[in-house]
Amino acid sequence: MTTAYRPQAEDTTVEADRHLFRLLAQRSNEQRMAMTVKYTQGGLAMSLGGLKHRFSHLAPQEFTRKVAQAWLGDRWPAGFEPKGDPMTWTQDSLELAHRLHVLLTALGVQYYVTGGVASTAYGEPRFTIDLDLVINISGDALYPLVTALETDGFYVPGVEDVVSGRMKILQITDQETIARADLVIGGHDTWDALKFSRRQLVNDVYLASPEDVVLNKLRWGQRSQSEKQWRDVLGVLKVQGSSLDVSYMQTWANRLGLSEDLTKAMGEAGLA
Repeated sequence: MTTAYRPQAEDTTVEADRHLFRLLAQRSNEQRMAMTVKYTQGGLAMSLGGLKHRFSHLAPQEFTRKVAQAWLGDRWPAGFEPKGDPMTWTQDSLELAHRLHVLLTALGVQYYVTGGVASTAYGEPRFTIDLDLVINISGDALYPLVTALETDGFYVPGVEDVVSGRMKILQITDQETIARADLVIGGHDTWDALKFSRRQLVNDVYLASPEDVVLNKLRWGQRSQSEKQWRDVLGVLKVQGSSLDVSYMQTWANRLGLSEDLTKAMGEAGLA
């Protein structure tokens, strides 16, 4: 049975959705990234204005903590104290990615951006403050990286847990802007190596390839049953269309137990 085309939102017709994605497909990856930056900066500014109005009675330091609590939520690192002026906290994830690109490149650490930032470059632009990077590093080599991050103003907790292998994610937060990123320690199997070899330089930042973004999001979505992950997958498939290496995706979807999900997604994206 052929899966029917699925619009991104329930209140959008198939014709309107197809038209939107024809227009998005005419934009470059860099242009779609710029759209995401505008959505994110606009959303942060609106949130900041609302919080300022709601909590105008708070002292400056109390207001700073209130904004940090609202934006970081349960991702507030233990022991972290924001230092900057929240009225300047509109740094987007791409700006942070550029900053980390310079730092990681200087240290000779290979990386690629995945997650929402990558999917919005290849697919449907949207608000996102999550920055996920996979880094090719291990063991004691982490210490020079942590030193460089701390020198650059990042709060970096849980280092020993990552060095020992108990944890695979180094969570960093800028103390001036509260911008945060997850640095995921890359694995060592064949697919992990392939993802590094297939990364693409877009707007001076290395992104996972669109095919690998699709496969990664299908894996995450399978575990979390997240509608956002599925929408991101459809966005990449609809925009990239015939430029995708379908054979590569099918091969690895089969090995990763994602064949059924990939077939369904391709059908809903109009690629079946």
